[in-house]
Amino acid sequence: MTSIDPIYFDHQIYALYRAVWERWGDEAWYVVWRSGEVLYDLIEPDLDLGPEDDPFTAMQRLGDYLRRVGYVDEITVRPRNEAEWDYEMRDPVILPGAKRLIAEGAVPAHISTTLMFALLKKRFGLSAEMVGQPDIRPDGLAIERWRLASGED
Repeated sequence: MTSIDPIYFDHQIYALYRAVWERWGDEAWYVVWRSGEVLYDLIEPDLDLGPEDDPFTAMQRLGDYLRRVGYVDEITVRPRNEAEWDYEMRDPVILPGAKRLIAEGAVPAHISTTLMFALLKKRFGLSAEMVGQPDIRPDGLAIERWRLASGED
């Protein structure tokens, strides 16, 4: 199988999420979060998750997978405290399109974030939410802060 050009992939994701946002506005967030759950179900067998993995280890394994498939150059998940974590990505392939969608006021894809949130929900019964807006830096680093809670919260 041939590999896909990252610039084309970014354009395709931008076009898809732009079209969804144009049609449904903020209801497009449903597509963002649901697509992460669907994609997680598809790739979960490839993540090499162990029965003893805790949330941190499982997210590291998902990050390793995303690097392996060429989605991102680096991913780091860092607990700040029991309830808040920092999530850092360097050069995710969808970053140019995501920045453009954000600048346009549209709903960005958040592909890796939605995968991480789906993993936390489906495997550990945890919910997660982003705190504030992502910090997207000129050097290709994108940083998000997450708040985690048990699924009942």
